[in-house]
Amino acid sequence: MPVLLILLLLGTLGYLFWRRKTTSLTRDCRWRKEGRAGQWRCAYCGAVDGGESSPVHCLREGPAP
Repeated sequence: MPVLLILLLLGTLGYLFWRRKTTSLTRDCRWRKEGRAGQWRCAYCGAVDGGESSPVHCLREGPAP
């Protein structure tokens, strides 16, 4: 039983660490694809990215509006 609890704790901590490393989006980031322009625009701050898939890093410059 203690081994199972330790594995559960390690799995939870590992997931939280992995999740933190894969994204830097803030809670307010809401990326929307603009079809004609072929760009991604954040509905919250207006940042623009020209990539194929939705961004995983916040591109906001400065404080939030």
